[in-house]
Amino acid sequence: MDRIVTLWRRARPDLAFGSTEVIGRVVRLEYFITRRVLQDLARYDLNVGEFDVLAALRRHPPYFQLSPNQLQSMVLISSGALTNRINRLESRGLVTRAQADHDRRGVIVTLTDEGFRVVEDAVKYHLAAEAELASALSAEEQRQFAALLKKMLLAVED
Repeated sequence: MDRIVTLWRRARPDLAFGSTEVIGRVVRLEYFITRRVLQDLARYDLNVGEFDVLAALRRHPPYFQLSPNQLQSMVLISSGALTNRINRLESRGLVTRAQADHDRRGVIVTLTDEGFRVVEDAVKYHLAAEAELASALSAEEQRQFAALLKKMLLAVED
């Protein structure tokens, strides 16, 4: 990244490239993070979206269940995409779908025992990978970096 920015500064000294250093590094970091996450999830035959659904259900004890609307708000995808994810997870026996007790039109998605086992194990690997990826920074640097990233995200998120 340093070399690219240096070359741009020579080629276009009239332009400011400070933001390129930030965004370019974030994009490059995202590549390595995604590669590692996909590698770790492959051992469970999961993609990131499926893991997100399982993790959202796991975060809601004691019954580990949510409505599709609740899930959709947590994983921030369209209802059609969520339905596809739930279908794949259900076909693998990781979640079940049942009619809601309180609303015959409603559906509840529940983590199965096997889904619970898979997500528990996957979360351990995921957290270990995150710790390894962030290990170049001290705990204080990680807090500062997280705060700066949060500030940037708040500025661009709707």
